[in-house]
Amino acid sequence: MIESRKDDHIRIASGQNVEEGNNLFNEVQLIHMALPEIDLDDVDTSITIFNKRLSFPFIIGAMTGGTETAEKINTILAKCAEEYGIGMYVGSQRVAIVKPETARSFRVVAENAPTALKIANLGAPQVSRLDEKVLSDWVSQAIDMINADAIAIHLNPAQEVFQPEGEPWFRGVIDKLRFIKRVANRPLIVKEVGNGISMEVAKALVSKVGPDAIDVAGTGGTSFIRIESIRAGTTDEADVFSGWGIPTAISICEVRSVYNGVIIASGGIRSGLDGAKAIAIGANAFSMSRPLLLAALKGYDEAKRFIGKLLREFKIAMFLTGSRSVDELGKAPIVFGPTIISWLSQRNIPCKHIRRFM
Repeated sequence: MIESRKDDHIRIASGQNVEEGNNLFNEVQLIHMALPEIDLDDVDTSITIFNKRLSFPFIIGAMTGGTETAEKINTILAKCAEEYGIGMYVGSQRVAIVKPETARSFRVVAENAPTALKIANLGAPQVSRLDEKVLSDWVSQAIDMINADAIAIHLNPAQEVFQPEGEPWFRGVIDKLRFIKRVANRPLIVKEVGNGISMEVAKALVSKVGPDAIDVAGTGGTSFIRIESIRAGTTDEADVFSGWGIPTAISICEVRSVYNGVIIASGGIRSGLDGAKAIAIGANAFSMSRPLLLAALKGYDEAKRFIGKLLREFKIAMFLTGSRSVDELGKAPIVFGPTIISWLSQRNIPCKHIRRFM
């Protein structure tokens, strides 16, 4: 059952060590400005994305839906998104489309976050098998279910390969993405789920789809290879592929080298400082999932406290780099470590001021 799989994901992600790889933000150094020439109160962390004003460039990551536990988690996170004026993805909505009785677990997001940026979510393997009439209906249902401001299609080939009930169906996905872009009447986000997006994939998306945003979701955080292998009892295979993918910091650089649209950074981001580094090397916003899951399972107050901590860390990073605005943070001086420099050199991606090469 899809519902039991959703609860498995929550149980394993919250109760076991499922974070793998290195996002390489340890190799991104922001330059300290001892004379920032601004006061901390002068720092403006807000941005506008998809015509929504966010108090800081943070989006609660895609997590769950379809079960009673998921409904409670989504309610808490939606309340936080509304209070802080930030964005929120929902988990894959297929379960609510094929089992309408579970849709309530998603609708609570619209009810509790009426003005927040809300992002619907469907999986690429599933949409790849739908004809255009059915696909159009799925897209409309997903958007209407949460009154979404944008829709994300997630690319998860590694997860599908390791999932016991996996559907590793990716033939024809580009055509379906192009169709969704045409009919959704909302910005289209194409995202990974923890293994990163390469320059080649970004080029294909730019030339054939024209997404409004790309969420890189690189390695260094929650591994769905690990989660699904635990469910399947095939952890030996997961050990072989441990850390498979593109580190988040590098994925940002790869995508930014060929894409001039909105980049959302996710994959092992664990602090406001990580988020600031992501912005400095080319992202427009950042996202995280597992830390918010753990916080939400402890209740609203803990989730609210965690987001407040992120905001303060992000604002401090801006202040200490002399950045009055998020746009200025995107131009702050940076230094890369040797792994990133080597990777970008071998991939023929300009290293110096990577965010300016588009």
